[in-house]
Amino acid sequence: MNDRLSRKDWLKHGLRALIAGGPGTLKADVLAKQLGVSRGSFYWHFRNLADFHDALLAYWQTTSTQAVIEGLTTDVPQQDRLFVLVQRALSADMSLERAMRLWAADAPAVADVLAVVDRERINYLGSLLAHHAVSTSDAVERAKLIYWTYLGRMDVATKDQMKISNQTLATFVAAMQD
Repeated sequence: MNDRLSRKDWLKHGLRALIAGGPGTLKADVLAKQLGVSRGSFYWHFRNLADFHDALLAYWQTTSTQAVIEGLTTDVPQQDRLFVLVQRALSADMSLERAMRLWAADAPAVADVLAVVDRERINYLGSLLAHHAVSTSDAVERAKLIYWTYLGRMDVATKDQMKISNQTLATFVAAMQD
């Protein structure tokens, strides 16, 4: 790498470092060394470590939630969005999600952002269910069940245990919509 890293380069690397080494790796000197650049490059983009952490959390929130929702809204017909979202979520790599939740366990500011993300995701799932004529109160409860299923994948021991057929997935999604 060179010293001409963009702010986004630092954020992307920060997420990779979080996955690989946990929150202890989210320090200017550690990240700079990993990237083969000076700490000055870090401080060119971020006032301090707290600024970097805030930017990293905002970047994660945008890419892992808001961009997903926008992509579905743009690319997937309304009637298929719930199935496509659940299908993608249940086949996604959970390493970043796991790393964020581990970080949040010891960092109240991270836990606050995580709570916002959880609410955004559940609310979006609820809105998809409401589109299928599920009452508002039922939609929120069912959205929580779907979301908890997604989060529960982090505790599944092997990739083999995570496999689910599209037919089973379609049955699950249909049951949530009834």
